[in-house]
Amino acid sequence: MSSGPQPSPLWPASDRTPAALRELLGTLVIVDTDAAFIYLGRLEGADPEFLRLEEVDAHEISKASLSKERYVHEARNIGVRSNRKCTWVNMARVISISRLEDVVVF
Repeated sequence: MSSGPQPSPLWPASDRTPAALRELLGTLVIVDTDAAFIYLGRLEGADPEFLRLEEVDAHEISKASLSKERYVHEARNIGVRSNRKCTWVNMARVISISRLEDVVVF
């Protein structure tokens, strides 16, 4: 049984992470998707097909009373409440990625 998506054979291991995401590796990020899910966690890996997050809060907004924006502000103020050790997010579903520390508190 596989433990997650396998690296693309087209990308050598040293060159899998897109340059734009390298500076985010190891930091707490917010991954907004085109679905009802938003992910908050530490970015530990990325390739053109998947993001790998650890210590993740995978949150389904459609079952919550808070909007994605409100939920992110709450997480910025009180911290990430992880409910997954590791999650793989399909890059085709990603709308945006940003550092949690870059969220402006108001």
